[in-house]
Amino acid sequence: MGTILSGGFIMNTPQSRSEQIAKLFRFAATYGWARAINKAVARTRPRWLRTPFAIRRTPFISIIGCGQFAFSSVCFFLRKHKGNAFLSAFDIDNQQAESLGRYYGFRNVACSPTELLDDPALRVLYITSNHASHTPYAIEALRRNKVVYSEKPIAVTRQQLGQLSAAVWQSSGQLFAGYNRPYSKAIQLLGQHIKAINVASSFSISYVINGHQIPADHWYRNPEEGSRIFGNLGHWIDLTVHLFCMRDLPDWIDIQIAYANSAEPDDNLVVTFTTDRHDLVTMMLTSRSEPFEGISEAISVQYHTIIARIDDFRQLTIWQGARKNEWRFFPKDVGHERAILQPFCSENRDWQEVEMSTLLTLFIRDMVLDRRTSARFSIQEELIALEAEIHQAMIDPFAVHEDT
Repeated sequence: MGTILSGGFIMNTPQSRSEQIAKLFRFAATYGWARAINKAVARTRPRWLRTPFAIRRTPFISIIGCGQFAFSSVCFFLRKHKGNAFLSAFDIDNQQAESLGRYYGFRNVACSPTELLDDPALRVLYITSNHASHTPYAIEALRRNKVVYSEKPIAVTRQQLGQLSAAVWQSSGQLFAGYNRPYSKAIQLLGQHIKAINVASSFSISYVINGHQIPADHWYRNPEEGSRIFGNLGHWIDLTVHLFCMRDLPDWIDIQIAYANSAEPDDNLVVTFTTDRHDLVTMMLTSRSEPFEGISEAISVQYHTIIARIDDFRQLTIWQGARKNEWRFFPKDVGHERAILQPFCSENRDWQEVEMSTLLTLFIRDMVLDRRTSARFSIQEELIALEAEIHQAMIDPFAVHEDT
């Protein structure tokens, strides 16, 4: 049995030695050799291997959740830009924390989240643990006025979102979300063209996503963890909200869902949006077979005079009247690097965007769990409900304390 090298999953699949070697070379052609080798190290984590040389800084960055994404993406890019400034690592699997800490030169492997959070040297916390734990960890860090980067999703229930938003309001710290595609070069360039148009228009957006095959008992499929809707589809729901915000949000979104198999509703489905602004959005998530190079995405966007196509975040083509512009991206840029660096950058996304995309994803997740095929999402009604949750959280600010 071999293991698929991917940004988000470690999936066992029968692979020959030649296929494993081909995968390594294919990843190098996509991400560059440094990242491809780092992904391989993240998979194997040999005890004898140590991190390449990095300038040793005063430690101030800690991480909770030491799995594949933390190893191959978060710490990889932090070391690249910040040197070795790693303070403490914690994971409920102590071996994961020890292997990450050993490779990247963390000063400490914490015995508990409280030990990690109470370290006075901690300034910036990265949360890459299981989805349902993101909110309670982020709230505890915000109560200590830390800068927090939470991988997506930021919350998996409306109550969690209200409690988190209340903590953001009451903290002198900051919170950043790990939705990365808005920070990709392709979306940044497309955004410049959209914002240059002074005429409000309607969006037509199409996503075709070939995702990983995930077993029915994989934790990503657990409703308490947000199901695959939060684990995967939430990326493109969030990107849609981000694109809408380049104009302004509609008042309502009519949602239609087609399920290939109602016994497995969070996979092989099509979600369609129509709005009062005459927007049309389709998202197809399918995993009929395992993609050899990891998740692939084909995205088409039409807005006023702009027609754009993004090919797996390796190429962007924009047609605008007689003009045609093309960009190629190597390494493939899905926005991970810039998203991970949010705590150290200006000009990040408005937090209200992330709140709205989370509300919309919660709404769609509930539709999928109930096998509903149509519903209307009213933005005003959802914001009023969120305000009520925030108010309740401020009355009972320690409601999620014990979850950590």
